[in-house]
Amino acid sequence: MSPKPIPDGGRTDSDANHEWRAGAATRVITPNRSMRLAGFSARTDPADGTMMDLHAKAVAFEDEEGSRAVVVSAEVLAITRGLRDDVTTRVEEEYDIDTNGLVLNATHTHYGPEFRESRFENYGLSEEERSEGRAYRNRLADELVGVIGEAITALEPVSLQYGHARCGIGMNRRLPTSDGIRFRQAPDGPVDHDVPVLAAYRDGDPTAILFGYACHPTCLPLLTEYSGDWVGHAMENLEEYYEEATAAFVQGCGGDIKAYPQNTRELSAQHGRTLSNSVRAALDARTTTVRGSIETVYEEITLEFEGPPSRTELEADLESDDEFERRRARMLLDQLEERGEISTEHPYPVQALGFGDGLTMVAMGGEVLVEYSQRLEDRLEGNVWPLGYSNDGFTYVPTERATYEGGYEGGDAIRLTPFPGPLPPETEDRIVGTALSLAERVGSRRVEER
Repeated sequence: MSPKPIPDGGRTDSDANHEWRAGAATRVITPNRSMRLAGFSARTDPADGTMMDLHAKAVAFEDEEGSRAVVVSAEVLAITRGLRDDVTTRVEEEYDIDTNGLVLNATHTHYGPEFRESRFENYGLSEEERSEGRAYRNRLADELVGVIGEAITALEPVSLQYGHARCGIGMNRRLPTSDGIRFRQAPDGPVDHDVPVLAAYRDGDPTAILFGYACHPTCLPLLTEYSGDWVGHAMENLEEYYEEATAAFVQGCGGDIKAYPQNTRELSAQHGRTLSNSVRAALDARTTTVRGSIETVYEEITLEFEGPPSRTELEADLESDDEFERRRARMLLDQLEERGEISTEHPYPVQALGFGDGLTMVAMGGEVLVEYSQRLEDRLEGNVWPLGYSNDGFTYVPTERATYEGGYEGGDAIRLTPFPGPLPPETEDRIVGTALSLAERVGSRRVEER
């Protein structure tokens, strides 16, 4: 293996006075049995093999004052609210960390196990499949708590470097046509090609590489094998090249972005290589030494879905030809019977991590559309790293424009959820406004509006 480029124009970590400590850890989270897979409603067969192992990875950071943040990458479709609550409670009890600084991010692979209780009824899982899902969810909580602890235990003095590059595999998938928005390549649609990279260096080599991109990992065909898709390939490639490093991917605001072309194993591997090469390019370039302290903040705002269907409408939906509409109607009617009303509110997590004066990370729940990242990057100074799919994977989070346009992400996908109706157009401004405020609280500055 050839020597790796030294970051920051020749600077080694021995010159950096070790302002930071970092540690990383990995656990395999591949199910040890065949399970129903999450992510494609048309796929009903359980897994029949493993294309590549799934992983949970944690990267822990500590500043000179002892403040800590931990970013977790989990190769699952989504982090559920209950899972986050379980993990944060246990982490607070077992480790010295303020969980405001704990980010649980799902890579959003569509080739991992289904363990979300809220989807068992939606997808018509058998009792055996539901039992397997609950057992896996408990195992996953154990693995996440464990990998966080291992990363904290591995903390060591490092030089922390930030860089970024570009990657072109992602393309918008909301194509405007005379018949409305179609689920197809939209080459003129919004996209975020940025590849942010935060790397910890020890003795001139990276020991931890945290990197991201905003794009659905749905390149493979409709397989029934466990796999991380191109994300898994990218992490694997980086760890082969940087032999001492843990490479952890975090998903950005890729709710309406897919990797094209697609539908073959070869293309999935190729896209993974392309992304890993972008990460290498970022680290080969002149990176920025991150200095200062860790600041973290976490808040929840109440989102309100548009009003639920009436009892009459729901009872009519029980006779629908669409099995998902029938199941959703049954769930909402059951809720109406049990509680006397259908809940329209959902607590939505927004989180900000400040790494000195060099980087602000903003994490949002759900399948956030790409224009959220563009708004945050436009309105905040310096290096801004927006994340979606963090801390709560409840449903799509559309922009105001997407809500009016319709289409899958704009509202149609709600039929695959237990929620009563679509999110209203004002949701975007509420989330972005909160995210900007939290970013300021951890040290970022807003760009003055013109």
